[in-house]
Amino acid sequence: MLLDVSQALRSPGEAFPFRHEEKLPPQEVLGEEVRFDEPVVLEGTYTMADEALLLRGTLYATARASCAKCLKPVEHPIAVGIEESLLHTQNARLDGGTEAWDEQFSFTGSKVEINPLALTLAMLALPIRFLCGKGCQGLPEGAQRDDEQDSQKDLPQAHPFSALQQLLTKDKDQEV
Repeated sequence: MLLDVSQALRSPGEAFPFRHEEKLPPQEVLGEEVRFDEPVVLEGTYTMADEALLLRGTLYATARASCAKCLKPVEHPIAVGIEESLLHTQNARLDGGTEAWDEQFSFTGSKVEINPLALTLAMLALPIRFLCGKGCQGLPEGAQRDDEQDSQKDLPQAHPFSALQQLLTKDKDQEV
C-alpha cells in the first residue's frame, strides 16, 4: 500500500502523524520459511525536509517460524524504531552519471511505497535462530519429524559407507 505524503510536500518542516499497515509475503531465511501472518504496522510521524521525507516512529510485527531445535511453531514479536529518510527523486541531482543517495529508499510524486522499507526493517529485526525457549532440548535422540519418517520408510537400512565398499570390491574384481 502507498502512504500519501502530500501534506508534508505542501508544508515542509511540519510533522504529520501516520499509521500504516502493510502485508508482507513469507520469506525464506537460511532455508526456513518465516511468515508475517498479520499486517506489519508502522506508526509515527513524517516530515519533508529539503529533498527527503523523514519517517520517525516504530514498526510492529509478529514473525512466525519453527524452533531451530525441536521444530515447534514459534512467534517472535518485533518492535523496532524507525528513523529513515526517503529521497524525493523528482528533485534528485545527477552527480557523475549516478543519482544522489543511490543507496537510499526513494519515491516520486506524493505517494510512498512503504513495502520495501517495512520488509527490510522486519527482516533486520529477526533473530539469528528461532527458539521456543531457552531450555529447549530439541528433538529426543533418534526422533525424526513426521515428514522425514514417511520419506525414509522405503529406504533400506544400510551403513552410510556401503556404497564405497561396493566400489572397492568392484575395483578388486577388475584387477584379477
